[in-house]
Order: sequence, then C-alpha cells, then structure tokens
Amino acid sequence: MHHRPTAPHTTSGNPTIRLVDPATEETFAEVVNHTPAQCDSAVKASAAAQRVWAALPGETRSTLIWKWGELVESHHEEIAALDVRCTGKNRPDALMETRRAARHARYWAGRADKLFGQQLADVAGRLSYSVLEPLGVYVVVLPWNAPAHAFMARVTPALACGNAVVVKPSELSPLSAVRLAELAEEAGIPAGVIQVVTGDGATGAALSAHPGVAGVSFTGSVPTGRAVAHAAADTFKKLTLEMGGKSPIVVFDDADLDSAARAAVLGVLVNAGQICAASSRLIVHADIAGEFVDEVRARMTRVTVGNPTTKGTMVGPLVSRGQYDKVLDMLREAQADGARALTGGGAHEPQAPGFYVQPTLLDRVRPDMRIAREEVFGPVLTVQTFTTETEAAELANTGELGLSSYVWTRDMGRMIRMTQAIEAGVVHGNTPLVMDSALPFGGFKESGLGGAYGEDAVAGCTRTKRVTLRVADGPLPSPWPGI
Repeated sequence: MHHRPTAPHTTSGNPTIRLVDPATEETFAEVVNHTPAQCDSAVKASAAAQRVWAALPGETRSTLIWKWGELVESHHEEIAALDVRCTGKNRPDALMETRRAARHARYWAGRADKLFGQQLADVAGRLSYSVLEPLGVYVVVLPWNAPAHAFMARVTPALACGNAVVVKPSELSPLSAVRLAELAEEAGIPAGVIQVVTGDGATGAALSAHPGVAGVSFTGSVPTGRAVAHAAADTFKKLTLEMGGKSPIVVFDDADLDSAARAAVLGVLVNAGQICAASSRLIVHADIAGEFVDEVRARMTRVTVGNPTTKGTMVGPLVSRGQYDKVLDMLREAQADGARALTGGGAHEPQAPGFYVQPTLLDRVRPDMRIAREEVFGPVLTVQTFTTETEAAELANTGELGLSSYVWTRDMGRMIRMTQAIEAGVVHGNTPLVMDSALPFGGFKESGLGGAYGEDAVAGCTRTKRVTLRVADGPLPSPWPGI
C-alpha cells in the first residue's frame, strides 16, 4: 500500500501530509495520511503475502533479498537525494548511509537459509529439538534521521526470517521508504511482503495495536516508544524498541587526545547531532580539561554549516521547525541556568530560511540541568569534568538513558573497568560510533528493549518452537500402577 508522493496542493480523497524542505522551508510534496481502516487492509494483505513468502525455500528468499540489495546499491544516489530533501542531511552522509543500507540486504540474504534451531539433551527414549518460526506480520516504525538506512536495517532481518513487513516511515521523511519498497518488488519479492503505509502518529498507533500484527520494531523517542509498548501489550506482540540516547564520551588524561578531539566533534555534529548514539556529553579529566576543551572548541569553529546539497557543507539544518524550536529552547534555558557557550549557542543566520543551528559547545554544565540529562538531538556538546574513575562512571550513568557510550584511554585495565561500570547497551573504546549488520545494538534503561542487529534481530523476528518425540519401543511406562 505504498503511494507515490504528489505535488503540493493535490489530493486523492485521503488526508495528506505536506513535506517541507528543512533547508529552504518550502513545501515540495505531499503523501497520504493513511486511516486506521487502510492500516487494517494493509495488515490483512500482509498476512496473506507472508504465508507465500514463508513457504519459499530459504535459498529463494536469500536470492531475492540479495537482488534487492543490488538494486538499492545501483540506485543509492537517487535514494540519498530523497533523504537529503526530506531531512536536510548533507549529501556525503546520505550517500554513505544508502551504501550501508545495501550492505544490510547482503548480510541478511546470507542468513535467510541459515536460521537453525538446536538439538536438545533430554531423557533416554526421547528426541527434542527446536525450530525458529517467523512471527507473521511484522510492523516497522521508522525514525526520520536516517530513513533509508533504518528501513533496510530493520526490514531485511524480518524478511530473512520469513515475515511480511508493514513499514510506517516518519511523516517527515517517507520518500525513500516508498522507493525502496518499489525496488523490492522490482527484485521479485512478492507483492504485499513489504508494504509502506505513510501517515502520522495515529497511523503508527493503529498498526502497533492491530491484533493481526505479531511483532513491532520501533525507533524514536521514549514517550512514543512507551505508547507503542502500551498499544502492543493487549495482544502480547514481540517488541524491539530503540529509543533515546544521551551518550557520554569519557576522556582520560592518558588518551590519544588528537583522535579523541576529532571523535568528540564528529560524534556530535554528524547529521547535525540528530543521531541517537551521538556523543553529546563530553566528560573530561580535570587535569587536561582546559587544553582539551580549547582544542574541541577550535575544531568546532572550523565546521561549515550550510545547504546540504552544497559541496563542502559539513552540517546541514535540523529536520523540522519543531525540532529547531526545541533545540533553541533548550539552549536558551541552559544558558539562563548558568551554562556558558564557548562557541555557538543559538540559531545560525536566524533571519535566513532553513532550520540551521550553530554547532555549540557548552561548559559550566551541572548534572541536574535539563541540557545534561535530556536528549537534545541537535549539534550541542556539553562539558563536565572528573578526577577519578568512580566519578567518571557516575557522571556517565547520570539520567535514565543508556544507549551508546565512548571511553578514551590507553590504560586497558581502566578501559575494561569502565566498560563494566557504564550502564549502556554499547561501549566504544578509543573509537567513534561503529555500526554493522552483525554487531548487536540496543539500549539499557529507557533507551530500549531488545536489539535490531545480529543475533538479537533474529530473536526479535522469530519465535522458538520446541518439539519432543518419543522414539523408544514398547509400552509407555506409567508411575501409577494399573494406569
């Protein structure tokens, strides 16, 4: 049920959602806002298609998913352009993401015929084993910050496991989802196995609550994730939730400071900081804080902010007026509460069109401040200092979010102790963010439930059936005489 976007001011009887270019604030297209009744039709069509898809040999599913990945690769520039227009991400970042999107298809194509259960030890005279079965209809609710990459990362494992997938892209960035679904059909994946249902939060809620849906993958904010969990609870759907992040980057005094400074800047400014794993809290040893923070500030001032299609642009606009206003409000509140902007601190060229925010470095930040505890999802890095490992870990664990984290030190004993102390689903040591189809990625605390990569994805997209067979000859023994 995917519909091609239309030009502005045209409708086909359905309510529509207007798409706004974050770089220019111009409306450039509209998509259908699907109703609950249309969501119901999509789920029923998916259920029928899933039975056909699951009945195919794993090798056939593998071949079709691989072909899809090759089409995504060959069309990656077209798909990247759609994401640039919708989200404002700069073109090189979008191209990198769409290439990685194709990688997900290739990885999961290789897994489609390798989904094995176990042979299980049991009492004599019985054989027990387990098999992995698809859930059935699987709903994927996508974020707006990396649309094409997130689509392929979440849809391909569900397909490989034999599910049909209904995708609800963000209303801010639905275009690449529509195109990717078209390419899937072009690759030969049967109609109905992948459906895109565009719409707003009500559309996502209708799909998440639908009794014909067996599993939901959601990526987005904590409040919306909590609402998805409540909607799914009545029918006990299997859930994978990836929600907010407030990732610390902890820098000790023995670290490779040049690399750490580069990682600090890249980790919070790529995609204008609109990444759930953005390293948005710099926690630096007091002995080197002055020198290190000065270096980070100098590098941030050299970052180019501008139109995402212009060569040389490093940071583009935020995705929407709502996100822009939220980030500026948080910056104003932080500075009114005593934080100091070492660079940035507000809008970039506020009189010009576009949702541009200055790359911002804030010091004098206390752990109780909102800017230190809540996800900003913008180009904002806060600074705090520590003197001991214990203090560093306590600062890193502040708040209710625990998705990714980053530690910089040459002392491997200290590194291991910090990996044990930090309450986050991912700990990176002496490296910025690393993502791959095979690597687990999920959060602790309010950052999530389950994982969408590697073996965690298989667990989230399947159910385990145990089979026990009695193989012994002779009558069935009984503990009760005469029975």
